[in-house]
Amino acid sequence: MLLSKSSKYGIRAVLYLASKCEPGKRFGVKIIANDLSLPEAFLGKILQSLVRKKVISSIKGPNGGFYISPESLLLPVIRIVEAIDGTELFHSCGMGLSECNDDKPCPIHNEYGALRDGFFKILSEKTIRDFKKDINDGKSFIIV
Repeated sequence: MLLSKSSKYGIRAVLYLASKCEPGKRFGVKIIANDLSLPEAFLGKILQSLVRKKVISSIKGPNGGFYISPESLLLPVIRIVEAIDGTELFHSCGMGLSECNDDKPCPIHNEYGALRDGFFKILSEKTIRDFKKDINDGKSFIIV
């Protein structure tokens, strides 16, 4: 709906790493992609972008892979979206009009704005650790 495929995949991959994090444990892109049923090459690019933006970490080499640090668990989930796509989608018109605003609203301006703002609030207030807890407690799932 609001998020790009890249952001959706990024969130799923970060939550996967968070739900499986243990000291010294790292995961290769092949394992993550396989477990989440995502395209490996595309996911690899997303994960590298998240490493560059310091959302997750990686180590190269035979015992390398991707992992999430305890500090990154405290990041709000919106940081994943910011790192991949930025946040412009949370400020843009639902119909793609460049002149849409409160003075000149599009037909879905108010309803879409409320939905968009509510979603932004959830992603801004919830941390990666919050979602990790729900996954580990069996309250939500990222692998079907």
